[in-house]
Amino acid sequence: MTEAIETTEFAGRFPLTDKAVAKDPSEFFATLRSKCPVARSEAFDGFWTVARYSDVSHAALTPETFSNTGGITIPRIPQPPVICIEQDDPEHRKYRKPLQGWFSVKRMQVIEDQVRRVVSGYIDAVIEDGRGDLATILATPVPPTAIALILGLPEKDWSWFRDQEIALLTHAQNGDVEAAGAVHLDVAGYLGNCLAERRRSPQGDMMSDIAALTVDGEPISDSDAVSLAILILGAGLETTVGGIGGMLYQVLKDPDLRDRLIADPSLIAQAVEEALRLETPLPGLARTVSEATTVEGVSMSEGDRVMLLWGSANRDPEVFDSPDEFRVDRPNVQKHLAFGAGVHRCVGAPLARLEMRVVLEEVLRRMPAARLTDPDAVEVTWTVGRDFRRLDAVW
Repeated sequence: MTEAIETTEFAGRFPLTDKAVAKDPSEFFATLRSKCPVARSEAFDGFWTVARYSDVSHAALTPETFSNTGGITIPRIPQPPVICIEQDDPEHRKYRKPLQGWFSVKRMQVIEDQVRRVVSGYIDAVIEDGRGDLATILATPVPPTAIALILGLPEKDWSWFRDQEIALLTHAQNGDVEAAGAVHLDVAGYLGNCLAERRRSPQGDMMSDIAALTVDGEPISDSDAVSLAILILGAGLETTVGGIGGMLYQVLKDPDLRDRLIADPSLIAQAVEEALRLETPLPGLARTVSEATTVEGVSMSEGDRVMLLWGSANRDPEVFDSPDEFRVDRPNVQKHLAFGAGVHRCVGAPLARLEMRVVLEEVLRRMPAARLTDPDAVEVTWTVGRDFRRLDAVW
């Protein structure tokens, strides 16, 4: 691995596609930061990676040079540009403002009881078993259930959305554009029908908000409404599934940490932030160079694709002491970039934090003896985000 990146090119597949690296990227990220902070990969049609905190944050804060309009995923997902997240200002700002209201801290306080009932329901179904896979019990189903509940989508379809999300990302990584496009059309068609129903009969949910949205004094188009719904649905799934999985992995493999959180629940919110930092759910998102620039002495041309490695930045020892350790009392954990930075910082961060906190609170309350039976058996895969599997536990 080291020899490959010393030449500023990755040999063969991009390393994060390897399960061992996806699970523990510490060595990969450290080598990049120290020996090749700007590297070149020819995977997925070619792109640069930026690994140091200072460079990642600078790029995120200069959208005039590192633009979102060329798409934010590597590999590319074959779908039309997604409203807001794949726009730059001034268009981006027009859609972000209402989104911020829909995901405000105040609104999250209103829905917290609903999210807690969702989590409790999943725990109720297995609590008497004494053991099970917390990836399938909680990490995988809670986010799609919560976002579908907020959007106002029927319960019978919640699991379908998660399956479609997984299929879309997997097809994109495998280069199967036709299959990925077909999945996108299925989801877009479903959401389009739901939005049409909300326009006829608003129901006080987020889908109704989207259907009624106006920009510049005019109702948004059907295609823009579908794009916003796709943004909310996807953002509500991918980041939080990985966030919950990484958090449970860290807490339940360490009984001392688990017991400390049980003894002092005021530390739970801090534990959520440290899990986001150390087990960054989206290790990197893309930008497109809109004007020639230089990073760490490496020239980038207009049109080049760049992956901002949030996960590497979050382990940069120039910012975080002992960055590969989980420290629940880390004083500067709020500096992490798990949700990005700048004008495109994740608008759904309050919901992700809410879900992660409620899951951890309920697991520690209902399953105080919970521990992973074999942390080494836990598997992690990377598509655009990280997906934790086989979180086998006893409680």
